[in-house]
Amino acid sequence: MPVAQELVVDEAKIKKAVQNGIPLTITSYTLPHEIEMYIEEVLTVFLRNAGQEKLKDYVVYCVQELAVNAKKANTKRVYFMERGLDLNNPEDYKLGLTSFKEETLSNIAHYLQLQKGKGLYIKLSLQLKKSIIHIEIRNNVVVTKTELIRIHDKLARSRQYNNLEDALSQVLDDSEGAGLGLVILVLMLKKIGLDEDCFDILATDKETVARIIIPLDQTQVENVSIMASTVVDNVNSLPQFP
Repeated sequence: MPVAQELVVDEAKIKKAVQNGIPLTITSYTLPHEIEMYIEEVLTVFLRNAGQEKLKDYVVYCVQELAVNAKKANTKRVYFMERGLDLNNPEDYKLGLTSFKEETLSNIAHYLQLQKGKGLYIKLSLQLKKSIIHIEIRNNVVVTKTELIRIHDKLARSRQYNNLEDALSQVLDDSEGAGLGLVILVLMLKKIGLDEDCFDILATDKETVARIIIPLDQTQVENVSIMASTVVDNVNSLPQFP
């Protein structure tokens, strides 16, 4: 689905894709705000045509969180390359992270241009197949063993929490700032009736893939406004993660 020139949601195309089980894809190299808004609109139309508009707030949050994490992983790659550091070397990794946030935030346009120049993408795929929504966010850098361990550790910890308050009291780490977002994501999926098998992050030889599987016969939405207001109240009171 081309988005580079004209950000117009093609409702007829999305409806046809939902009805026929055709995958929809959106690719971006820098994930600017207008692409994020476009993704939200596409998700809204997709879920409406799947008869699952009640899931919109939850699914939009999860997709945006994973897309931003993918973009950040791409930024990290070009930052380390420019500084001549090896992501797979523990000492280089620790050294690079000490200045990664500050330097990339203060000069983000430079690093996003580097990402685009190297062809580092964020690719969203949506598909409804046999009453199951398949969502994938891919980026074409390979996650390191250290990063994958950290991610799965956060996911394992997040599954222990039953509500956001429990998570907030324990999760406000960390050197990379991704802990809270993944915890909220898992809580969002729990809140719509999904178990831990419905979400995973894995590595292929060329990409990192975040995958959400939503069986429509398992979804249930309770206390939507309570969950939404709790997230907003708590997250708004926190310092922004890059």
